[in-house]
Amino acid sequence: MGRTFFALGLFLFLLGVILVIVAPIGKKKNKRCCAQTQGVLREIRERYDTNGRLPSMHIYSYYVNGIEYQLKSTAINPNVSRVGDQCPIWYNPKKPQDALEYRSNSNKLFNILLIIGIVLLLSPIILAVLSAALQAK
Repeated sequence: MGRTFFALGLFLFLLGVILVIVAPIGKKKNKRCCAQTQGVLREIRERYDTNGRLPSMHIYSYYVNGIEYQLKSTAINPNVSRVGDQCPIWYNPKKPQDALEYRSNSNKLFNILLIIGIVLLLSPIILAVLSAALQAK
């Protein structure tokens, strides 16, 4: 039972570390990519590894000041479903190659992910207390 709690605690802790790192990075990128242009979904690539199918890679093209850029993403864009569909692309005006296929109008999602990450970082302590209580019985 102790090893199960340890493995679960380690997994939750590592997931918490990932969320605590990724949420602020996503929040900053979402803030930097504030200019909008029209993009086109050019290609959907199916991807596989030894464990099976991975999320599809969506490749968008968009123009900023007459220069074509590409955006590769595995995120699901609610504005497109087929190759050739147009959609808004959000980009960083100072660095147009830095872009998002979907931009959140709110930081709530990033704040929620950060809070979940912090809770997950604390979960090993909770599991340790729970494990000790169960073993004491």
